[in-house]
Amino acid sequence: MNQAHISRPSGNPPQTPFQQSQATASIAFNEHELATRWGLSVKTLRRWRQQQLGPVFCKLGSRVVYLITDVEAFERRCSRYSTFTKVYA
Repeated sequence: MNQAHISRPSGNPPQTPFQQSQATASIAFNEHELATRWGLSVKTLRRWRQQQLGPVFCKLGSRVVYLITDVEAFERRCSRYSTFTKVYA
């Protein structure tokens, strides 16, 4: 009798799309990613850090990252209904 042998890949089972998105999900933006998100230059973000403007950032050695939760909180704080209201209170 001839039996077909089904080979299975060794190691971890294949991931579902949800597991793949969780594995590649990031919790922070680097300054280039945030500049792209907001349509700003990296130089502007660096100037904002010197002037203590913009979202809270984390400095890890020479690397600067912005936690996504902090970026979203900053975006909510800067949201306004009118151009006549001040952004920073």
